[in-house]
Amino acid sequence: MEFEKASEQNAWNAVADATTAMRQGQVPHPALADWLYQRGVDIQRAVFPCVGLFDDNVFSGTLVSQDRRVFEYFVDLTMPDDGEFDDVTSELGPKDPAHPESDIRDLITMSLIFFDNQHGAAA
Repeated sequence: MEFEKASEQNAWNAVADATTAMRQGQVPHPALADWLYQRGVDIQRAVFPCVGLFDDNVFSGTLVSQDRRVFEYFVDLTMPDDGEFDDVTSELGPKDPAHPESDIRDLITMSLIFFDNQHGAAA
């Protein structure tokens, strides 16, 4: 997909790169993919705005699941049972592309646009 502004295209490219890396198994730690899978995430259909390394073996981030739900997560892979995985879809506000104040340069907003584009759905 192409955009008029470089900043918008950069956001698209960042989401595409992070999503492709996760789908190809280029995860910062293999246990992260397993942890997400255990929470019902189909990595081959989910979209990732980025994967954040918070500290050694500690990851935080946001993802769009295969059913277009937005989840925030925080997990220390040395204690994975204590990780957080929260559905924040109802709290998106301006991060939702349908919101009148949305900014597609935001990576979460762009992740939803990317998801819609891949799944042929309208936002």
